[in-house]
Amino acid sequence: MEKFRKQLIFRTVFVFIFVVLIAAAYIVIYANIDEKPVSAAYSSGFCTGLLAAAAVYAARYIPAFKDEEKLKKLYVAENDERERFIREKTASGSFSVFAFILGAGIVISTLVSPATASVLAVVLAVMVLVKMIFNFYFRRKY
Repeated sequence: MEKFRKQLIFRTVFVFIFVVLIAAAYIVIYANIDEKPVSAAYSSGFCTGLLAAAAVYAARYIPAFKDEEKLKKLYVAENDERERFIREKTASGSFSVFAFILGAGIVISTLVSPATASVLAVVLAVMVLVKMIFNFYFRRKY
């Protein structure tokens, strides 16, 4: 159980470092701009969402560092075969749906803006490339 506790501590610290770096990047980029572009609103919303997600993450995991019973429940939930199967199916299914939506978005956006269609096509290509890399990696690993 001590190994799992250390994993949770590492994850929590990693999440907080990531959030702080993103927030710092936002502040550095947009603090000195007089006229804020529209992207500043998107970025501030993104940073706020990350901070909220980190707070939820902390509220879930930090109490488990001190309470052995909560730690055990988290361990069981994370290593439960049914839960793991559901996470894998969810990830696989959601990727397929997002790829389909992006493909439809590419077709529709070609009528409105070729530049937008190009960006969506690149995003779809990167998503597929990442999936292929993960597929190759996990086929070798297992």
